[in-house]
Amino acid sequence: MRYQGTITTIVLAGVCATAALIGCAGTKSSESAEADTITRHVGAYPPPPAMAEKPRVGVPPFKVQASGANEQLNEIAADQMTTLATLSGRFDVIERAQLNQLIDEQNLEGVVKAGELARPGQVRGVDYLILGKVTNLRVKAEKSRHGMNLGQVGLPLGGAAGAFDFKDTRSKITTECGVDIRMVDPTTGRVAAAHFGEFKRTDSIGALGVSILGFRSESEADLQLSDDDKGKVLRLAFDEALRKMLPQIDQALMARGSGRSAPAAAAAPSGGAAPVNSAVAPAGEKKFCAQCGKQVASGAKFCAACGAKSP
Repeated sequence: MRYQGTITTIVLAGVCATAALIGCAGTKSSESAEADTITRHVGAYPPPPAMAEKPRVGVPPFKVQASGANEQLNEIAADQMTTLATLSGRFDVIERAQLNQLIDEQNLEGVVKAGELARPGQVRGVDYLILGKVTNLRVKAEKSRHGMNLGQVGLPLGGAAGAFDFKDTRSKITTECGVDIRMVDPTTGRVAAAHFGEFKRTDSIGALGVSILGFRSESEADLQLSDDDKGKVLRLAFDEALRKMLPQIDQALMARGSGRSAPAAAAAPSGGAAPVNSAVAPAGEKKFCAQCGKQVASGAKFCAACGAKSP
């Protein structure tokens, strides 16, 4: 009987272990499915209008306001928007290092600051700047629905039964922030397209793919994330904002394309019409950009098409 009891105990332990493994596998599978749902449409946009122009766009550092925010987070935010703008298929997006080089070479220091156009100025080789501000970026804990275990930290969310377990990837967190995105003509400061709104969503830690570092001392409900994980949150917020901006962007690009099809009107000086080629016909010998092959006006130090130094 003693051996039989021992065997029964071993069998029961094996069954429990197997059930636990199945439960873990089921949780991971569920998290993967939920994560796929969250990111399924990120960066997947409808195609641009057939006749829309594809302008050159630069993305300076954004301005991110959050607990523990720093310049690195401003850069990460701009990188996320750069990727999404490229995926939209509507822009020829230049690298941010190249944008900084163009600004330096053209002695335009101070034209842009993080998140804003400090003063209008023609940046040769750039048609638009995408500027962005993020306000009150927060990640908050939600009540846990999965009982107690070793990773729990009690929060004033309904006592021990409602404690938040930051080690349980099924625990829910709410991410929120204000998003202000603008597509600006740097020459005039005119805003061609813009979106301002509040982003908020609740997901499980595992589905969002982030790690909770701890709790902020000033507010027990606020959670700490690494800058890279904050970037994941910003990617979702910017994707939503850009998606809502697309009708305005497409309208602006269509209008720009129409303007390019009638160069005489664009080139005409105030007070009278001008010949079609008067704006681009240089005096004397013609020069062409070694970088892009476009014609360069006489005396110009930079190519108006790509911003490269003139030969």
